[in-house]
Amino acid sequence: MIHKVNVVLSTIAMAVLMCINPAINLFTRSHLYLIPVIMAGLWIGAYFVFLLLMWIFLAVVSATINTKKDYQKHSRFYGVLFSLLMENAAQLSSANITITGMEKLPKPSEGRFLFVSNHISIYDTFIQVGAFLKYPLAFISKPENFNIPIGHRYMTRCRYMAIDREDVRSGAKITKKAADMISSGDCCVGVYPEGTRNRTEETLLEFKHGCFKSAVWAKSPIVIGVVHNSNNIKNGFPFKRTKVHFEIVEVMPYEQFKDWSTVQISDYVKEKMLTRLQ
Repeated sequence: MIHKVNVVLSTIAMAVLMCINPAINLFTRSHLYLIPVIMAGLWIGAYFVFLLLMWIFLAVVSATINTKKDYQKHSRFYGVLFSLLMENAAQLSSANITITGMEKLPKPSEGRFLFVSNHISIYDTFIQVGAFLKYPLAFISKPENFNIPIGHRYMTRCRYMAIDREDVRSGAKITKKAADMISSGDCCVGVYPEGTRNRTEETLLEFKHGCFKSAVWAKSPIVIGVVHNSNNIKNGFPFKRTKVHFEIVEVMPYEQFKDWSTVQISDYVKEKMLTRLQ
């Protein structure tokens, strides 16, 4: 999507240059070397104007969302806008993102799934929400994320769920709600089995087995994803682009794990992730 925007902005810059060409023709005739500079300036100017207008639009639209309401249906309109917002934020982080394995996913019309992934950076969700543009998706998130300006409104409307990691009852309630959201066909649910961002030298933290109950209760597939190198984005920002790879490793059909315990499912998923991360 962002690449298409770049093409549009380049076209706009060319059109503007053609429109003002008579005014600058005399100047550039004796300063031909400035033409590339002018072109670059027009493109950068158009890009930042576009970004400003887009963020103003997203902020205005977010004001229509009632953050006190418990929405019962995922909104495709707000979901797409939020995906574009997150994708744009990921691109602005100076990440050079490669996404593979999306062809393994069931088609959006074929039902919902539980998405699980490793978690090594604050940018992981930005990248993944942007990648799942075609799918209605709600993440299970920590309560602090619901204080993010503008973003928290879209999270509320897209049915993101806040979980208190210290409250066992809260965890069980959210797991059941996630299962209902998947089984009803309303939206897919994303969760990080490690329960928090991995800031250690270990490849993966211990998994919270209970999160897989959502897929068991919903009788839905489990989509296993991994993200590589997103934890190094902060080291290159803003001048160095960091190569980041997000891949779909495997899609587990319900029939594969319907007789397994959540511990067995958790161990299998963890092994699949480790195989790709090591």
